[in-house]
Amino acid sequence: MNETSRMNCRPTSSATPVYSAFEEVALRSITPEGWLRVWLERQATGLTGHIEAAGYPFDTKGWGTQRLITKGKIIWWPYEQIAYWIDGALRCAHLLRDEALLRKPLDQIEFVLRHQAKDGFLGINALRPREKENQWPHVILFRALMAHAGVTGERRFVEVIRRYYLSGTADYSHGREICHLEPMLWAWRQTGDRRLLRLAMKAYRDYNRRQSASDTAQRQLLSVKRATDHGVNYNEIGKLGALIHAHTGDRRALAAAVNAYRKMDRDQMLISGIPSSSERLRGKDPLDSHEVCDIADYTWGAGHLLLATGRAEYADKIERACLNAAPGAVTKDFKALQYFSCPNQVLATDKSNHNDYHRGWKWMSFRPNPGTECCPGNVNRILPNYAARMWLRDHDGGVVAALYGASRLTFQVGKPVREVTLVEETEFPFSEHIEFQVRSNGPATFSLRLRIPGWCRKAVIALNGRDLRLRCRPGTFAELRRTFEPNDRITLTLPMELKLSRWPRGGIGVEHGPLVYALPIREHRVIDRAEKNQTCDLPAWNLTPASPWNYALAVDERSLEERVSVVRRPATGFPWDAGTTPCLLHVPARRVSGWKIERPRTVKVHYWAPNGGVRDETEHGRYAFTPQLLAPQDLTGRLGKRLETVTLVPYGCTQLRLAVFPVCAQ
Repeated sequence: MNETSRMNCRPTSSATPVYSAFEEVALRSITPEGWLRVWLERQATGLTGHIEAAGYPFDTKGWGTQRLITKGKIIWWPYEQIAYWIDGALRCAHLLRDEALLRKPLDQIEFVLRHQAKDGFLGINALRPREKENQWPHVILFRALMAHAGVTGERRFVEVIRRYYLSGTADYSHGREICHLEPMLWAWRQTGDRRLLRLAMKAYRDYNRRQSASDTAQRQLLSVKRATDHGVNYNEIGKLGALIHAHTGDRRALAAAVNAYRKMDRDQMLISGIPSSSERLRGKDPLDSHEVCDIADYTWGAGHLLLATGRAEYADKIERACLNAAPGAVTKDFKALQYFSCPNQVLATDKSNHNDYHRGWKWMSFRPNPGTECCPGNVNRILPNYAARMWLRDHDGGVVAALYGASRLTFQVGKPVREVTLVEETEFPFSEHIEFQVRSNGPATFSLRLRIPGWCRKAVIALNGRDLRLRCRPGTFAELRRTFEPNDRITLTLPMELKLSRWPRGGIGVEHGPLVYALPIREHRVIDRAEKNQTCDLPAWNLTPASPWNYALAVDERSLEERVSVVRRPATGFPWDAGTTPCLLHVPARRVSGWKIERPRTVKVHYWAPNGGVRDETEHGRYAFTPQLLAPQDLTGRLGKRLETVTLVPYGCTQLRLAVFPVCAQ
């Protein structure tokens, strides 16, 4: 492999203007370390490296065959799910320098490239347009090609994508097909071929004309109208305006993407950092949930907004989602995941899905395949994309520390060219201190931008122990522009404060810095022997509570600092594992009597109808659901007399949890 360690190694045509604030760096210029590396290694030995445990379609040859991988019926979705895995596995492998893992997705990619049709089409003929969404899977596959091209510098990956779009084999202005703008504009940036730009802009105009009433049409994105679209669809299409602006300077398109994300904050954002979406966008109720797919797609889209605007708020969004929702939706060995994940889930079994959509199904249980194939594929993309966007570059060759975690970045600067490695040492988010060491064979002049999170009011930056007295305004990037000497140390201190957040039904949440805290519920674990999509090493779990969970917190904003104790302890292992987290909160609480798991025998189940609507069916069984939060007026006569102290842990350290609590008098 023609690997390069240069930060800005991605080939770009000088003929194409650049309007984005930041650019990505090549994957292999970043080396994850600390807990982030352990996470990626667990992916490699868990579901990412053994995706066949999730069953069909991951147990087929996928894109690596000319034969249809479905049983006779021509459908596109299995190729979508496998493409998710290809993208995540390839990025994970590059970040780890894991050649054995890399070979698995590359085998399928190379097969596709070897069999490109004479007219430029990629993939089996069955994927040629018959339905409007037939080629949406190509968008995801091309993300992997784009990432790989950034590592190797090989122009053939650029050329095959260019030929594909110039083949004229599809109309990209229907539904999620419009997301082809992402690789299409990338190919224009690499080649300067203006036909690609014209094709992309025509598709975008046609999409907005044909689907003007859709939540994802530009006119609707710019409006105050509440969105109710499919969550993944809204995130994938809603971000496109940021990409259009980055390549053309279209400010109206950018405004549409910015407003799309602002509306999700207003209407659907959950305490975990992900908008609710039990298939469609919902609300902020304590029982509203999100798909694991939404973690991958929301953070991917927020990343494009970060690149386009240079605004720290989008890095804050990625941080919150990846440090809370992401680890909270998987087992910590990365061998099982949920489909729907919720801030409040006191059990997770094959009959515990409390959402209306497919109510009572296994979709909230932890297993290699929790009921749909999109999430077992998409979950592999989340942390590799976090690691890939930890470090960015600006257009003056400067370095941007956008997302924090132990890592190294190697890049080249100056004339004559000098190679520099920035070593980031930290236990963030379990520590307030982040240290960067400059390693080079001589002085190096460059700018270093450090994100000051919106949640941090008193950040301090020091150089070799001396406070630089830089202005560190929350929600911005502080810039150091200087000549750095070998072994210079830049220390960023991000003091974390306690905060209460307020939620519907009188609920409250407790936050400390970037982390949401939750009551961990001990689990009674049973392997679901009826689940066919599992192996001995990657089992399917039914989890039920083995400790009390029905608590109301006795705190308010005025007494928060004096009544809640922050306990820090030495890290003794992987910090997301139960029992090893370095940071705990001790919070006063009272038990709530009569607040119990719901156990109906009959439920009303929502299904999507073929016409796009919803149909309801009544089903019977032995169901068990997390109960709704009790509102303040419902606590009368239910509160225990004894004030207890409960221990809260980071949301991501839990599988069963309560993160939105009733509140009671002290």
